[in-house]
Amino acid sequence: MEEWPSSSPWPPPDRLVLAGRTIRPGTPNGKLSRFGESVWHLSPGHPDAHQAINGIHWGRWPAPLVLPFKTFGLAALDEPRPVTVEMGSLGEPMSVDTVSGRLGELRIFAEWMHQQGLQAINEVTDANLDRFRTHILALTTSRDRKGQLLSAVRTLWEYRAHLPTECHLTTANPWNGASGPSLAGVQARSRENKTPRIASETMEALLAWSLHMLEDIGPDILAARDELALLEARISPAQTRYLQLSAKKRVKQFLADAADTGTSLPGHRSADGSRKVNEAHLARLAGVSGITAASRRAIADAGLPISDDTYLGTITGRIDGRPWRDRPITVTELPTLILCLSAACFAIVCYLSGMRPGEALNLRHGCRQEDPVTGQLLVDGRHGKGQGRLPHTEAEEDVWGRTWVVVRPVHEAIAMLEALSTSPFLFPASLVSAQERRPADEHARVSRFITRDLGIFTTWVNTEFQRPDGQPVIPPDPGRQIHPSRFRRTLAHFIVRRPRGLIAAALQYGHVATRVTLSYAGPAHTAWMEDLAIERLELIVEQSEEDWTLLEEGEQVSGPSSAEYRRRVAQARRFAGRVVNRVRNVERLLGQVDPSIHHGEGMTCVWRAETAACRTAKLDQGLPADDAPDESECRSTCQNLAYTDRDIAQLRSRLVVLETGAADPLAPHPLRDRAAAQAAQVRRVLSRHDAISEPVQEATA
Repeated sequence: MEEWPSSSPWPPPDRLVLAGRTIRPGTPNGKLSRFGESVWHLSPGHPDAHQAINGIHWGRWPAPLVLPFKTFGLAALDEPRPVTVEMGSLGEPMSVDTVSGRLGELRIFAEWMHQQGLQAINEVTDANLDRFRTHILALTTSRDRKGQLLSAVRTLWEYRAHLPTECHLTTANPWNGASGPSLAGVQARSRENKTPRIASETMEALLAWSLHMLEDIGPDILAARDELALLEARISPAQTRYLQLSAKKRVKQFLADAADTGTSLPGHRSADGSRKVNEAHLARLAGVSGITAASRRAIADAGLPISDDTYLGTITGRIDGRPWRDRPITVTELPTLILCLSAACFAIVCYLSGMRPGEALNLRHGCRQEDPVTGQLLVDGRHGKGQGRLPHTEAEEDVWGRTWVVVRPVHEAIAMLEALSTSPFLFPASLVSAQERRPADEHARVSRFITRDLGIFTTWVNTEFQRPDGQPVIPPDPGRQIHPSRFRRTLAHFIVRRPRGLIAAALQYGHVATRVTLSYAGPAHTAWMEDLAIERLELIVEQSEEDWTLLEEGEQVSGPSSAEYRRRVAQARRFAGRVVNRVRNVERLLGQVDPSIHHGEGMTCVWRAETAACRTAKLDQGLPADDAPDESECRSTCQNLAYTDRDIAQLRSRLVVLETGAADPLAPHPLRDRAAAQAAQVRRVLSRHDAISEPVQEATA
């Protein structure tokens, strides 16, 4: 550690670099860097254990400039970022990864200064900055990178109020106040969420096979893993007989027992295709550290059959009534299957909870909870975005904490993950092999490895299982790799576009329609609603366009609200559109352009609260009234109903089923009577629809 006089302008060398930051729980004291050290480890100050934050290696910087730039780095960690053309509002500090990135970019500036003979930051002039800009713009790197390098210098200038004079850029506002990206010619980016959704066929198959992996295949993988772990620890019941003997006698006794029971020796295929004894596993079974030359001769003399592979456990899981495979799991494939099981559990947890990838990756053992009053299944995790991410100094166990309400498969997936690893994290940095750089007891798995794991899982499923038509069991996504950030976007799209999807979301996540969040993602957390609002707006635009096109092509509409349906569709069609760049603008726009037309199964609801039979029925039962239709309380006499040709086509198909049920002599009389009554009701709707004449009768309705 460097030393310097107390009268110097630099912070004391023993000053903790992350003193103003919340330290991640469980961080050892040895990982907390001090100002005078040659390497700063910043990852303990980042909320996410899955993020790989680069350390700052000051030995790679020009020596005369280390202390000034260290002082800037400490100020960036401690002080709120100033209001500028490139940065956020006053009071929000830079994130730890942003500080790491800024210092990495400023190192380029420091090296350029050193080459120019500049030994202190306050020696830099306006002319020097102009030459640096010319130097950066001449580089062969991307425009984005050039913009970042110029922005870093501007950040150094903007923090001057928090720095001693030796660290001041004494120039005027660099480059007349122009931002780095504008100087580099970077085009302004759209604020639109361009994360691609996963295709429905791919997502449905991926989720289905993830559930198969959890429920049917996972227990066999876990049993094989446990069997191997017990053998390696020499605490397996199968080893008890041999461990009571001396080491020299164990292999001989194992061979004798194998001969008596007709058991094959564990094997593997050699390069020439012949079977060889798997000596490593035989040593495990016999409870010895290795196979000696004498034991090797005894194995050869025993003349026992050799298995074609080394198997663990038995297959108990069944898919479609049959065992999921016809042979046990092998030692060689076990690591891959463990990765596949972890990837399947990630897909279940991330997709069915609506968590961001980082929120799922930072879940820890013991995060499952159940509300003792409501019975809701809960998951305790961490904020992945928003005010909950700001640094705190309170001495709490986890100041970033938050809670989700989830469905049972999420709880079951978490239970499987807890059994799969002893790491504090459900998704440790290394699941099957230890890592020295990012040990599993301190770090979670990074997103890019989850992407790789999902690819391995998909490939394994498509290799092991076949469809009758020869197509992949999990169809490939037409867009790109299935990376974790696509799950949340896909879930919002799926919920909004399913019949009564928003109501299902309200029941599951504690929402009321699309306006209020009661319990999802913790108190007053509205990020999930932002995704739903955007998807809802896209749905309305698509639906309005389709409804108008079909009306123009002559689609007929009947029912008590047919005229109101036409009026609202025409009104929505006249809306020319508007550019929006904030979620609250999306919600405001929804209130203005939403025609409140809900297409259901065999009917369309043109929602009006005052004439809604479902709303009246709920009020009569003393239940709270919704601001959207409830199909479970729908009444055929409701004045909000309309029937399009699309609805009528569904009703005709339904009528065939009802008439068959009404004529079934083996069905109980009450069921036949009910089917007959429903069939009569459908016939009346069909008759009225067939009788309409566009547009004469509609005009007189």
